[in-house]
Amino acid sequence: MKRIKTGLTGFILGDWLGMPYRGKGKGTFKPMWTKSYLRGDKCSGNTSMLLCALDSRCNLELYQQNLRDWYFNRKYTGENIEFDIDQVTQKAIMKNFRGVSSDSNSGNRSLMGCCVLAFSPLSKEEIFPFIKITHNSRYSFKYTWFFIEFIRCLLEYEDKEQALQQAEQRCDVEVNRQNLCNGNFVVDTVESVVNWFMAGNSYKECVFSAINSGKSSDAVGALTGLLAGIYYGLELKNGVKGFETMESYIDSFIQYLNHPTL
Repeated sequence: MKRIKTGLTGFILGDWLGMPYRGKGKGTFKPMWTKSYLRGDKCSGNTSMLLCALDSRCNLELYQQNLRDWYFNRKYTGENIEFDIDQVTQKAIMKNFRGVSSDSNSGNRSLMGCCVLAFSPLSKEEIFPFIKITHNSRYSFKYTWFFIEFIRCLLEYEDKEQALQQAEQRCDVEVNRQNLCNGNFVVDTVESVVNWFMAGNSYKECVFSAINSGKSSDAVGALTGLLAGIYYGLELKNGVKGFETMESYIDSFIQYLNHPTL
C-alpha cells in the first residue's frame, strides 16, 4: 500500500509542478529549478478528477455523482486546486453521461480518474464503463486500459522494462518509444508519459524532464509522477500547499482497499 500512496502523491505533486508551464512550447520558458519542489502554484482539474475517483471507491454511480459535484458545486477544488474542466468531460456531465461515441472524445482526461482503478480488482469489462461516461472513443478505451495495465505490471514486476513488455503484450499495444510530444491526444499523452518515465532514474528526473518539455505539462507531469512515485517513491518535504486535505482522500481510498466491505 505504501507504493500506491507514493504513486498517488506523486501524481498530485507532478500536477502541481506542471501547471505553471501548461501550454508553453519547449524552449520558450526557463526550465524548473531542480533543487526544490517549491515551484508549483495550483493543481489543475487533473487532481480534481483524481479526487473524484478516490472518493468514489471504485463505484461507477458515485463517480458520476462526484463529477457532477465537481462541476456544479465546485467540490474537489479550492484555494490550491484550480477549477479546470475540459470540454469533453463538461459535455458528458451536462448530457447526464449519455454522450455519443466519437474519436474526437480522445483527450487525456479519461486517464486522470480511471488510473485509480489500477489499484482495484476490477476487470477490463468493469473498467470500460468508467472510461465511457466521459471519453467514449476507441483510443480512450485502448490507451486508458493499457495505462491501467502498465500500472498493475509495475506493481507486479521489479524491472520496469519487463513491466512495460508485459503490459504491451496483454493489451496488444506497441508504444512508440520516440514520442515525447506531450500532446493532449490520449495516445500522445500515454506514450510521452511512458517514455519520460522509462528514460529517468528517479522521481525528480522523470517528472522534471517531462514538465520541462511544456505543452500538456500538467497532465504529463501528473501521470509521470504517478508511475515514478510507484516505482521510485518520493518524500514530500516541501511540495504542495494544502496537501493535507488531498492526502485525506488518498488515505481513505487506501483504507477502502484494505477493507473493501466496510
